Formats: sequence, C-alpha cells, structure tokens
Amino acid sequence: MTKYSISIFFITLLIIILTCCSCSDSKTGQSGQQAIIYNTPDASSLIKLDTSRSADALSAAKDSFVEKIDTSAGAEDIFTQDIAQTDTNKADSSSSDSQSAKDAEQKDAGPVLPKCQDKDGDGFGINCDNGVDCDDNNPNFSAVCPDCTKKNYTGCACKGVAANCYSGAAQWLGKGLCQAGVQLCKTGFWSDCKGEVLPTPEVCDSKDNDCDGLIDEGVLSSCGTCDLSCTKQKIGPDFGNPFDIKDKKGLKLNKKGHIELDVGKSNVDLSNIWIANSSEATVSKLNTKTGKEVGRYKVCGSPSRTSVDLEGDVWVGCRSDGGVVKITNDKKLCADKNGNGVIDTATDINNNGKIDSNEVKLYKSDECVKFIVYPDGKTVTRAAGVDKDNYAWMGFWNSKRLRRLHPLTGASTDMININCNPYGLVIDQKGIIWVSGRGCSALVRVDPKTKAVTNVGNGKGSPYGINVDMFGKIWIANTNTYTSRYDPITGAWNSVQHNKRSRGVATSNDGHVYVALDTTSTVAKINAVTLTVVAHISLGGGRYPVGIAVDYDGYVWAVNQSKGSASKIDTNKNKVIGEYPVGSGPYTYSDMTGYTLHNYTAPKGDYSHTFGYSGWSGTVSESKITTKWEKIFVDAATPPKAFIQVRYKASDSLKGLTTTPWSKKYGPYPPAQMPLNIKNVIGKFLKVEVFMQAGDNKLSPIIKALTAEGKSIVLP
Repeated sequence: MTKYSISIFFITLLIIILTCCSCSDSKTGQSGQQAIIYNTPDASSLIKLDTSRSADALSAAKDSFVEKIDTSAGAEDIFTQDIAQTDTNKADSSSSDSQSAKDAEQKDAGPVLPKCQDKDGDGFGINCDNGVDCDDNNPNFSAVCPDCTKKNYTGCACKGVAANCYSGAAQWLGKGLCQAGVQLCKTGFWSDCKGEVLPTPEVCDSKDNDCDGLIDEGVLSSCGTCDLSCTKQKIGPDFGNPFDIKDKKGLKLNKKGHIELDVGKSNVDLSNIWIANSSEATVSKLNTKTGKEVGRYKVCGSPSRTSVDLEGDVWVGCRSDGGVVKITNDKKLCADKNGNGVIDTATDINNNGKIDSNEVKLYKSDECVKFIVYPDGKTVTRAAGVDKDNYAWMGFWNSKRLRRLHPLTGASTDMININCNPYGLVIDQKGIIWVSGRGCSALVRVDPKTKAVTNVGNGKGSPYGINVDMFGKIWIANTNTYTSRYDPITGAWNSVQHNKRSRGVATSNDGHVYVALDTTSTVAKINAVTLTVVAHISLGGGRYPVGIAVDYDGYVWAVNQSKGSASKIDTNKNKVIGEYPVGSGPYTYSDMTGYTLHNYTAPKGDYSHTFGYSGWSGTVSESKITTKWEKIFVDAATPPKAFIQVRYKASDSLKGLTTTPWSKKYGPYPPAQMPLNIKNVIGKFLKVEVFMQAGDNKLSPIIKALTAEGKSIVLP
C-alpha cells in the first residue's frame, strides 16, 4: 500500500470516528466535548478539533484540512471526489446533529421563570427572590404586616395630618403622669409616636410616676410624706392593731372592732316613763310611744323620786317612810315568787290604755316589784340617781347623807355624809354626784371616790329640781322666776329668768333645757348655750307641772300634779301633742325615763391610749430617740347631736405620765374638725384620751381609729 493510500485510510477512519462521537454526544444531550488533538499523516502540523463547535464549523475545518492535504500531497481526483462526497454527507449529518444539540441544550436549561412582581419596590413580591410581600402597596411592611385597622402603627397608611397615639398599656393612659403622644401623617404613612409618657418607677414627688392611680406608694414615710423623719402610729382594727377596752366600763366593741358606748343590752326597753303617784303610793309606767299606761305598782309611802337604771329597771324613793323600791321593767325577767307558773303583775286587762284600780296588785304581791328596802331606816328618801356601774345613790333628808345601793339586793354598799338635807341629785360623766341641797340652800359637789363634799353656791335662789346637760354643766331650778347653771370647770354661775315657778329640770341633746313652771302651767325652753328663753310652752290651765323629763324619741314629758296626768310635748313645734292619765297626786323628779343616765351619766365615753410604747423601730424607751408630737386624729362617726372631745399629755417615761397634768379638753368634734394640731409637745410617750357623747336616741359615736403623728428627734 502506498503512503497516500495509508493517509487516505487514516483520514477516512478519523472522519468516521468523529462522526460517531458527534452522534453519541447528541444522544447523551451534552452540549460540549473535550478537544481532540492528533498528528497529520505527514506530521507536519497538529490539528485540534474542538468538538464543542457546531457541525458547520466542523465541516469548514474538514474542508480546510482536505484542501491542505490536496495542496501538499497532490491527491488524485478520485480521492478528492470521495472526500468531497463524504464531506457532503457528513455536513448533512452534522447539521442534523447540531439542531439536536440545540434542542437538548434548551431542554437541559428547564422552563423560563416568570418575572418578579414588586409594586412597592421593597424587594418583596410575587416571584421575587426575597419572598412574597404581606402588603405590596406599602413599602414599610414586607414579611409581617400589622392590622392597621386596629391601630395607627408606625408605617401604616394614613390620611389627614395627625392623630394621638400611645404605645403603653391602655390602663396606664390618663393616670398619673402617663399621657398620649402625637403621630404625624407624612407622605401617606404614619410616623413614630412622639411626646407620649410611659410609666416610670415611683419616686417621692407627690406624683403618680408609675401610673397606677396611687401617688408615692411605697416611698413615703409613715406619715404619708417625703419627710422620712416624720413618724406616725395608729391604733384600730383596720390597721392590724385592735383596740383594747379591757376594764373600760361603759364601752364595747362592735362587730367591726370599733369602739361604741355601751348603753345597755340591745333588748332593753327604754321607751317608758315612770311616774310616782304620791297620793296613792303607786308608780305608773307609761309607754312613751303610745302614751298608754302599761303598769301600776304599789310601793312604799309617798313615792316622789324615780330613776331608771342601765337595764331599764327603776328605783323609787319614798318620802313618808324612807323606803326604796326596785321594779323590774321586763316582765320576762320578773320572778315567779309564789310559784304558780305565771308572773302576777299589773296589766291593762281591758285594754283601755290605763291601769284601773282592780288591775293593780296588792302591796308586795306584784312579782315585778323586785324588792322594798329601808337602807337608812324609817326616814325620808328624797334624792335618787344611778351611777355608771348601775348602783343607785339615794339621798336621805333627815340623816343628811347619801347611800350607794347594790342593784340586785338594795343593800347599802357605801355612805357619805354631806351635812346638808338632800332634795335631789344627778351624776355627771366623771362620776361626780351633784346634790340639790335644799336644806342648806346650796348646790353640793360630792366626790364618791375621795368622799370630798363641797358647797358651790346656789345661783338665784334655793335649789329644787336638778340635772346635768350635754356639756357637763349643772342646772338647778330655784323655785322662783329663775333657773341657774353652774360650770364645774370655771366655777361660774349664770341664771335665766322665765315665768313662775321653776320646779323640775330636764336637759336634752337638742341643746335645750326644759323647766316645769308650776303656777303658770307652762314649760320654759332655754337655749343651753345662749342662755335665752326660746319659748314658754303652754300645757293648759290648772295643770301645775312639777316633774319633767325627755324620752328617747326627743319628746318632753311634763307631770301635771293637779290633773293627775302627763303631757307629751313636741319640742319642734313647741306644743302639746298628747295628755295621758296616771294615778292621783303625781309628784316626780329625777331621771324618770333614764335619759340622763344613758346620755350623760352612763355613757362614760373615756377611751385612752398611750402612743410610743413600742416605738417606731425597736423600743423607744431604750433608744436615744424621742418625738415632737404634732397631730392627733380621731377617725370617728358621730350621729346627730353626738360628739367627741380630746385631751392629751406627754412624758419621757410611763411613770412620768401618771403625774403629768392633762391638757385642756378640745372639741367638741363636731362642729370642730380633725386633726387636732398640737405644739411644743415632746416626749417618748403620748397619752390621748377621747370622751364620747351619745346623740339623739342614745346613738353612740363610733371610734374607728386613733392616730398620733410627730417627728423623731435625737436627744442630746
């Protein structure tokens, strides 16, 4: 074989190989191949076929290659024609293969992706690389969009100019310093909230910093101020420091633990007036609400004094034989002395509003008559009253002495000689006995503790009826045209002129004093403060009133000696609204309704407490700290006409308090207003005493809390 034949053979073989490779590449879908390098038959040059090129490019390369061979080798025409024919077939095949390669390349690239849709230009939207947009009309939000219909969030679309805004909790807004801010509508969107005030920790500046509705809570001194030297101590059940009223007679704690006056048991009936019928030795019991006589009792000779005690029972003093009688008010408490299973006592059997003679029990047979005693012998009993311990004090004319009688037996437990014939008596809130000393024409002061007896004068005439008013002043009727008032504190006398002739005296929480004027059948109404006669109330001619009293509804009762009746007076209208029959010869002084006892004598109203004993931190008495006291505050509820008064004293020791004098008494509250401001009162201990006075219908003041306030100072 010639060398040209060999060359043609290799060239043909090469073309076949290239064609097969091209077909194989199209079938496998590859878009590119590695270049093939080989030597030409004459090794004069290197041919590099880039199979990644298109079929047309490959054909052109082959033509160039054949042309080179022809030029260099001088090939025969037949060879050239064979090559040309072969190239033509190969070109057709290459063209087909090139189209297949293009189709394969397009298939490998996958489907064409849609364009990113981003209306607001924030890089988020449909088919966008960053993801979808929650609001493609608002460039301020993309991944998370707030509900702009509920609140003007920063970045929300807006219209208008501005709006209020607040980023804090709704319950803070409008409390304390917290306030709303303002948002501006800029370029169609809400700006940040400016000017709002959110809660901050509380500081002592008289402001509500944390917007909880409270000012300076948790940062104040015990006085409620920013002055940390200020100290305050409180007593009362609402502060975890309950009242202690042990050994405090006349006081009680209500269900809330607050202090009230103890005016007797709740079931005590105090709606009666007890009228002594001297001429028939009986005592009539009238219901003050209806005016009906509900009982009449045979007692000792010539009764003239009746005085109701704390249980509603009544003491009776008799003039002709010196007897003293106790009558039980509540029938259920009367003793069945004869054991017949019933209580034999006077009863209005025919319901005619009075006790007829056949309805009155015989002497000593009425089982509601508790006892009849003669503690001073057969003498004359003229004065009667009841003290805060429910013992009776009776005054005996002939012996010129007073006796204290036991409430259960009537036995004498104490005696005081007063060196003056007693005609009547009254006991004030302090327990002092004031005697109408008609036998010596003087008002006599008797201290039952010390037995001291003092003659204090008589005003404008000889004393007769006697009573004490709501202010602690003593009134006596002078059996003429005057009634006189004595002030135990100042020792001053004042007299009020009125019609003739003053006998019995009654005092009331309405601020007036009522005097029975016998010869003119009238009642004088005197203003207890201005000492002026407000009215002369007519009872009707021929009544001859001697005794007078006030009931628990505020009505005044006059005992008409000449008519055998009792007149009920409406003091608001100053006229008689009823007159009711009693026994013959009614002649009664003293506290016949118990009004004086339950309003002025028994309601002691003296609660006291010592502050500073426990100190403000540790025990005060063991420290170098003392207190400059500045304020006293009594939290009290006062019914109409009720009031309280306050006094105090201070010392650096508890022992010193016993000898330190009291301040004057401040009040009454009302009309005065709390707190009580005090000055220059220094001591580790402060003792405060509160006096309580019952008001209308014996309603008591109620003490809820007692507070003392001052500043801590360091002793030298």
